[in-house]
Amino acid sequence: MADSWKTGLVEVGADAYAYVQEGGGMCVSNAGLIVGPESCIVIDALFAPSMTQAFQAEIKRVTDKPVRLLVNSHHHIDHTLGNALFPEAQIVSHVNARAELARIGVSPLERLRPIVPDLVAETEGVDMRLPDITFEGMLTLNLGDREVRLQHLGRGHTIGDIIVMLPDEGIMYGGDLAFHRVTPLAFEGHIGDWLAVCYRIADRSPKTIVPGHGPVGDMAEFRKMSGYLSTIRSQAKASFDDGKSEEQALSEIDIGEYASWTEPERLAANVARLFLEFREDI
Repeated sequence: MADSWKTGLVEVGADAYAYVQEGGGMCVSNAGLIVGPESCIVIDALFAPSMTQAFQAEIKRVTDKPVRLLVNSHHHIDHTLGNALFPEAQIVSHVNARAELARIGVSPLERLRPIVPDLVAETEGVDMRLPDITFEGMLTLNLGDREVRLQHLGRGHTIGDIIVMLPDEGIMYGGDLAFHRVTPLAFEGHIGDWLAVCYRIADRSPKTIVPGHGPVGDMAEFRKMSGYLSTIRSQAKASFDDGKSEEQALSEIDIGEYASWTEPERLAANVARLFLEFREDI
């Protein structure tokens, strides 16, 4: 795997694509496309209109079939604010993801404004469009003779994450359950449960993984990410058990090779979330 990646459509299987965005930092997420005999399924709608429109242009480059279904992998607006730019598609998500979108709407934009001001400026006037269809455990779609399996494997990055599997081909669109070479962020997550979900994903043995952020990879890339979560959790738990504060834990954690990943400063938010987890406050 290369050390960097470019924005664009990547073919991951027959009529199956990842749309990856270079850098993979805050609000710079990935999406997916599965082309069927008569229509397409899109996974995630990105954030700023220019991002979604560039993705749509790439879709039109490879197919003239309409997008009839849009899957939201979870509720975060870097994956869902573009929903409104797919007016002809029905939107499906986990029931918890829809509930969170209905609760928060576009309110995170104000928190994001000082971090990514140019991207947020693009979103002025964009309304949040909620999913039309929800499910809980698993939903199987049939795109021609191809099975597309949507699964909720438990709480992880959020309470409403799903994976999208093409089981016959071993292709998985992981949403933000998967970060490749980009520091995972658990500001609304539960890292212990996220690790349990990682084990469930490993049991499914996907060969190709499209992450929510970062380049397309495989189980080796995915295990590196779960290794980050395990590394920080074990060190934070040792500090917590020793009666140390969050600040002490943060100053003492050694993330080793992960220091080279994009946005390593996310460690602070992750440690704060871990301390809530250890106190059983989440």
